[in-house]
Amino acid sequence: MTDAVDTLALRLSPRHRECLWHVFHLRTSKEIAIALGIGVGTVDSYIAEAVAILGAPNRRRAAELLYGGRDGTTPGKIEGETPGVAASLDDPPLPDPGLQVGEWQVLLPFRYKGAQRNDLGPIHRLFWFILIVLAGAASFGMLAVGLEVLSRLLAEA
Repeated sequence: MTDAVDTLALRLSPRHRECLWHVFHLRTSKEIAIALGIGVGTVDSYIAEAVAILGAPNRRRAAELLYGGRDGTTPGKIEGETPGVAASLDDPPLPDPGLQVGEWQVLLPFRYKGAQRNDLGPIHRLFWFILIVLAGAASFGMLAVGLEVLSRLLAEA
């Protein structure tokens, strides 16, 4: 691998690397999902994120960038799998992929691009658990008050 690819490869999670390893060894998304015990959509999500991180035109090329020079052999193209659409030289450059992850976004309980599963620490999990419980209690209280007001209106009529 070149130095640029090495630098980009450091941003890949172990799951990204695992999925690309299977792609390099000619496995389909369904076969990878069965081997890793996760859903096909999750596999495709990990692979798409890895392709974006490495800046490759498709999953096959991303796998070759990461693992191509390791054993001296490069497997052929996977049959029946579309390689994706590569940008031609005449196409304008693509816009920025989107919002970059800031420090405050890491605290949100949502998975962001390139994040591993369960990135929240115990304190953050406890905070979000308490916040969700309080929001549920407030919602239930508002529902109860609304039903009481409705029953009073119906009783007056």
